[in-house]
Amino acid sequence: MANFLKKRWVMILAAVLITAAVVGLSIYRDSMTKMLDKAEYSDLSNAFKESAEEGYFTSQSSLQEFITKWADDIDLEYKIDKAGNIIFSKDATERKKKISPTVVCVSYNYETARENARLLAGAAMIARADITSGSRTVIFVNDEQNNGAGYNHLSKKFFKRKAKVIYLDYGSSAYISNSSFGKKNSAISIKAGRYEPECDTAVKVHISGIDTGVIGTGISKQPDPVSALGTLLARLKSKSAIFQLADFEVGTNGNMYPVSIDATIMLNSYNVSSFTKYIDKRIKAWEKAYSKDYEELTYTYEVIDDSEKLPTESYSRKATARLANVLYTLQSGLYKYEESDDIPEGREAGDICGINAITGLHAEDGYIYVDIMTQAYNDTYMDRIMSDNTASAELFDCKLSETSSVPRFLNEKDSLKRTLISTHYKLNSSSSSGGTLKSDFDNYFTPCSYLAAKNENADVIHLRLNPENSSSMINTIICYIAYKGNNFLI
Repeated sequence: MANFLKKRWVMILAAVLITAAVVGLSIYRDSMTKMLDKAEYSDLSNAFKESAEEGYFTSQSSLQEFITKWADDIDLEYKIDKAGNIIFSKDATERKKKISPTVVCVSYNYETARENARLLAGAAMIARADITSGSRTVIFVNDEQNNGAGYNHLSKKFFKRKAKVIYLDYGSSAYISNSSFGKKNSAISIKAGRYEPECDTAVKVHISGIDTGVIGTGISKQPDPVSALGTLLARLKSKSAIFQLADFEVGTNGNMYPVSIDATIMLNSYNVSSFTKYIDKRIKAWEKAYSKDYEELTYTYEVIDDSEKLPTESYSRKATARLANVLYTLQSGLYKYEESDDIPEGREAGDICGINAITGLHAEDGYIYVDIMTQAYNDTYMDRIMSDNTASAELFDCKLSETSSVPRFLNEKDSLKRTLISTHYKLNSSSSSGGTLKSDFDNYFTPCSYLAAKNENADVIHLRLNPENSSSMINTIICYIAYKGNNFLI
């Protein structure tokens, strides 16, 4: 009986020790793999979002000040370069000096801070993570108006020979990518002198309250004030009315969607009634299409028939008609693969192969310029869209000029991509949402083109976060940086 009790106690003690070991291992594993403080991340995300909603971010400097004040409050060192890029750098620890450096880049733009709150907070949490690792650099790249200036001015010293570079952004779907479209900026020039008006009445059109954004695959859902003006001019032309454009001003944002337009269209009084009825229909159509997503949207007009208040100069009827024709024929929207195309592997007919967007309208030195930004999968599809744009110009004796070009991004290395997918799976496979990180294509331009140009040997990928996975992805990146060079067994 005594031996039985002794054996029984030994078995119980062994079970207790095994249970304690399992619990201890579980606690240790959690401490090693749950490196993101979710509460702190949530608080910082909310702070970005609330500051944007309260109107604090009125310029790049105000958003920069918010980020640097956060860093100052927690004694996190940073540098700001001449282009306004905010750079957080941590040297490699002694035993990880031979590990390839990691660079995380995120665009900061005060006009998109609200929707990118979780993205900006995530990059901040990576910068402040208290981990031992190889060289780590987190860069908030100044990308005001999405013009690439901050990326172009980044020093190549951050992108060493075998650097692992992660570009982070935010959207509705989450995935990892190693390719994206190229981009070209161009402008159609229309010769347009100023003369005394031939018409006796004016209609002033005003559109505003449009949120801007980076031009991408959602272009068909975006209100386009320039095309709206083109629609009005095309209506007058189709009715053989005498009309002239007296003036216009477009709220442009570089390589982002335009946000407003004010334009004065001159015509004769006998055409005003039918024209304003048409505008009323356009206003109703806009309200139906956009008012739900753009609560501040305003589309109004005013008739001016007092001769003393009429514009004293306007563009000629010929120049105005050319502008109407160009805006009518110019395709602003998505281009898609056709059955007859040599469709790349992984794509199919109906997928997006290009994007063509009107980014603005301006007058200078006797010309009206229609500003265009074009994105495409490769040179073949870029040439196709640019040919269409050229035809829209030359058909009406106008000229298309290319102003800048950035090549497509394609990274044929797969080390970083595979490792991040594997790390994410190991960290999240037991969660309710699963641990699969989808690999997909970027059917639009990304700043990865700028980053890849810094060093052809760098391993560059694009990682898109979404509302459901942002915290798990930020944790994945932190764990990847911390465990790089170690055996990562969970």
